[in-house]
Amino acid sequence: MGSRRKTGDSVRPHTSSPPSGSGGAAAIVGGVCWGTTSDNAASGEAWLLLDTEIDQLSRNWAALETQMAREFGWLSLSQVERRALPQAAEMFEIEERLDRLSDEREHRLTSLAKLKANDLHGVASKLAVAARVLRHEDGPAHQLVADAVKALATRCCPDCGAPYVTGAERP
Repeated sequence: MGSRRKTGDSVRPHTSSPPSGSGGAAAIVGGVCWGTTSDNAASGEAWLLLDTEIDQLSRNWAALETQMAREFGWLSLSQVERRALPQAAEMFEIEERLDRLSDEREHRLTSLAKLKANDLHGVASKLAVAARVLRHEDGPAHQLVADAVKALATRCCPDCGAPYVTGAERP
């Protein structure tokens, strides 16, 4: 696939599966408590939903590529030959959408990083996004953030009663 997934200064291929042993934060999709009007919470929710859409499109693209490889020898075809296949139109549409969404995700991540977390909802939102960004790293930084998200997942907001984070694996 020609499109690339950008996060921060790194570039990596679109992927949806966290590495094995990556911890509970990889399970977080949109589970931050959004019962607040915090700019961080709203921005974090939008980023997480966008990232989830990108993951789904990436899985769809991969399934189509597998099918095309079996049926048409996709991997050995030139770009011109690939484009000539009517069945490939959906793959190219997905790839273009992934490129646009990846750029939007990067813009939203930059914007979210500039927002000051003014409450625990904002902190939880930023950590949930950071856990998604770091889930492929599977190193100490990811583990620190994943553990913080897991800890927040056991707490509830005293104002709205909802958990600050849901969907994370419990420790």
